[in-house]
Amino acid sequence: MSFAFSLSLHLMKKYLSIVVTFCFIAISTAQHTCGTDWYNEQQQHKNSQTKGLELYHNQAIKAGANQPTDEVQKRAATYTIPVVFHVIHTNGSENISREQVLDQIRILNEDFSNTNANRVNLRSNFKNIVGVGDIEFQLASIDPSGNCFDGINRIYSTAGVDMDMNDEPVKDLAYWNYRKYLNIWVVTNIESGSATGTVLGYAVFPWTSSFNKDGIVIRHDRVGSIGTASNTDDGRTLTHELGHWLGLYHTFQGGCNDGDECDDTPPVASTFTNASCPANGNSCSNDNPNLPDMWENYMDYSNGTCMSAFSKEQVLRMHYYLKNLRSTIYGNANLLSVGLIKQNTKPIAAFNSNTRVVCAGQPVNFYDLSCKGNVTGRLWTFTGAQQTTSSLANPVVTYNKPGTYEVKLQVENNFGSDVRTESSYLKVLEETGSKIPNFEEGFENGDPVVVSGFSHLSPTFKFERVNTSAYTGSHCYKANINSSTPAGAVFSFQTPSFNIASLEEGVAARFSFWASYAQVNADISETLKLFISTDCGGTWNQIYLRNGSSLAYLNAPNSSNWKPTQESHWRRHGLGSLGSMGYGDAKSAIFRIDVVSAGGNSVYIDNINMSPFFAETEDLNTNALSVNVYPNPASQKTTLRLFCKQPLSNAHVALYDVTGRRLSMIYKGPLNQGKQEFEVPNPTNVGLGVYYIRIDTNEGSVSQRLIFENE
Repeated sequence: MSFAFSLSLHLMKKYLSIVVTFCFIAISTAQHTCGTDWYNEQQQHKNSQTKGLELYHNQAIKAGANQPTDEVQKRAATYTIPVVFHVIHTNGSENISREQVLDQIRILNEDFSNTNANRVNLRSNFKNIVGVGDIEFQLASIDPSGNCFDGINRIYSTAGVDMDMNDEPVKDLAYWNYRKYLNIWVVTNIESGSATGTVLGYAVFPWTSSFNKDGIVIRHDRVGSIGTASNTDDGRTLTHELGHWLGLYHTFQGGCNDGDECDDTPPVASTFTNASCPANGNSCSNDNPNLPDMWENYMDYSNGTCMSAFSKEQVLRMHYYLKNLRSTIYGNANLLSVGLIKQNTKPIAAFNSNTRVVCAGQPVNFYDLSCKGNVTGRLWTFTGAQQTTSSLANPVVTYNKPGTYEVKLQVENNFGSDVRTESSYLKVLEETGSKIPNFEEGFENGDPVVVSGFSHLSPTFKFERVNTSAYTGSHCYKANINSSTPAGAVFSFQTPSFNIASLEEGVAARFSFWASYAQVNADISETLKLFISTDCGGTWNQIYLRNGSSLAYLNAPNSSNWKPTQESHWRRHGLGSLGSMGYGDAKSAIFRIDVVSAGGNSVYIDNINMSPFFAETEDLNTNALSVNVYPNPASQKTTLRLFCKQPLSNAHVALYDVTGRRLSMIYKGPLNQGKQEFEVPNPTNVGLGVYYIRIDTNEGSVSQRLIFENE
């Protein structure tokens, strides 16, 4: 409900408490709070002119200033807005798919044209006030340099994937001319400074666009309705944010006594009044006629699945700002420059796909991104694929044999043709992992990239093999970090692929390793993340994270230029059961470890283990029991030497294969303090390879790897 316009100081302060609006769509189970007041206070200190601009435009709208400019008169009936999604990622799930972005574009276009499926659920009280936005959003197809483009600017971020609203560093990674593109930054988290709760997104109002990096920031789990998206939002966070970007206030603006500058939206008492979409909720009774709260309105804080409409006056308000402050973005000249209007010229061939690495037998989605001229004919050539040619715009292709393959696209129209060839475009890997889960990397045998199939993701920030520290042996892997290392720099490596499904049923698959780290001080901490991919590196899921005291070794004091010098400086990390996380039947599992710099200390890693056992010692440490197998590797037999530093009760000493199947019981009974030896023969009729000796006692367990080989 609107209130009469006034230039009183009281109303001026009220109007200008919202220079930049933050979106916190609430769901019934977890309300999200708002950091608007704190952030807007900072903006007002920086840009005092915005106060007068907001009042001027509100007054102009009330006075009926809604006449089209010359540019608007030239346009079609629908306002077309070119969009670029800046996806900020570190190769995790936050690097959302093209399909998820396109799903969000679909939702926006349905919501702003009133063709959304759930509009039929709108209560009868509001059917006569529904407005049709006639606003369409399209991914730009030409970037600022004039190159063909798919509308998604993917940025591997050394500044992290979180937006800090204090100084908005993520916007510095990519900011395109706001008069030509609607910038949408997709991040993992939004840190609001002083607000409690979860910030889902925020937008810049049109009257402040020239004073800020204009656009919208949104969490990846609020983009669209598929992929990583929340199942309670239905993609309406971005609809809500675009309302702000086009000049709309919240429906609860000012509570019952003020309003949102739109006379046809019933007033709402407070922020989360309609979080659960109450059927008969009516928080304000001073409107005439007295209507229930319109929690279906996109500008309330209701559940996204309840939202279904803008009002007619909200549409008029959005059109005013499009005509007066955002007219360049939808003008024909701009739509031509960003590729949404085709030129009278030949097309320029361009393409991409949903992945550049794929498992054999897994489908690949290809996209024709050709730009400038209309495409009237096309021919794809897929070397090595099951289907080697296609004339479709977006074909789905399968490769059955591992290898690296060429992809070619030729496009044409009446003005000419163009061809794009990528000679080593797609890498196809074996569907089944190259290694069975009996793997341990102790960095003793050389560069793991050469000897073990490791790979690095960044050419700049790479782990290095060093001989200055180790948990066992003399070498380990090091993320070399110090005070001069950029905060947010990501050191990353990935393992070869493992066939976890090869483990015997009921045997837990474990991924573990030892790390050494100490914080410089309590305020600075590096972060370690563990990811898994089950589609040959096409997509990644984060499964483990440690920082601060949970990454540092036990009782580690603050230290500069950290370097481990003894066994107690190491801590075991990892996961005890990949099966319980849904990865037990993975035929191809690749692991990736990221260390994110905070400009503090190096992180050291040793003894990476993918097997039914944990890396090196388990519950027992060398203060209780030392274990030695000699010779190892062995041929016909070897000797297990134990030195018990205390009596150990109810011991079971057994030989296992890499699937966790017990092959033989070596000893059963108590282990006395002192030295004891056991002969371990080569397991008959089992074959040569890698095995494990495991000692289980009431006081704890320990395992030791053993190799039998030909003489």
